[in-house]
This record gives sequence, structure tokens and C-alpha cells, in this order.
Amino acid sequence: PHYLFYIVAELLKNSFRAVAETHLASGATGNPEPLQIRVACDEAQVALLIMDRGGGIPFERQPHVWSYMYSTARGNQICQETGHMLDQGTASPTPFSGYGVGLPLSRLYAEYLGGSLHLMSMPNFGTHAYLF
Repeated sequence: PHYLFYIVAELLKNSFRAVAETHLASGATGNPEPLQIRVACDEAQVALLIMDRGGGIPFERQPHVWSYMYSTARGNQICQETGHMLDQGTASPTPFSGYGVGLPLSRLYAEYLGGSLHLMSMPNFGTHAYLF
């Protein structure tokens, strides 16, 4: 199904981008940490887990990842005290990121297919994305 392909591609794209940016920012040499993907199923359902070591999502940004038009690629600014979005950012979107629809649309597609999409993120470590 095209919806499932969209969701998986979005999750992988976000994870690869986070890992690459974290690796470059650290100044490390060699290969970055690989993504880990786990797939489990029974006769009726499939579960997918994508794990990365891309630095995670800061706590103050986590409530916004499901909001349409929110994108870290555009440089959105968040108030440290209130957690509200201050600025939509000025960076232009790229062909792969910056539009702020990827995760919200992925969750909507997962629910349309009768499943769910959840993120568990540890700031300064990484993110686990669960698709059921």
C-alpha cells in the first residue's frame, strides 16, 4: 500500500537526517551509528520499530512534532519557558524536509489503516518510532 510506503519512508528519512546531523555536529570520524529496524508480525498484524541514535528530540519540542507546519528543518524556535512555538523559521524547505507535514500525515495514514504511530525519544540519545 502506498500509505504504508509513505509512513516508512518518512520515518527512515527523519532518522537518517537526525543521525547524519548528529554525526557531523560531533566531529566524529568514521561511520555514524546505524539505524536498527525490527519487524514482527502474526497472522493479523505487523509491527515495525525503527531505532536511531540521532540525538533524540528535546523535551520542549516533543509536543510539536505532531503539529502540521512544524519542522526542525526550517529552524522553528520554541520558547524554553512555555513550550510554545515562537517563530516558524526562515529556512527554505528541501525536497526531503521542511514542509511540516511528514509525521502528522504519517500518523493520520497509520490510523486510517487501523494502526497507530508512536514516538519515544530520549534527548541527547535517540528516538524509537513504533508503527503498529
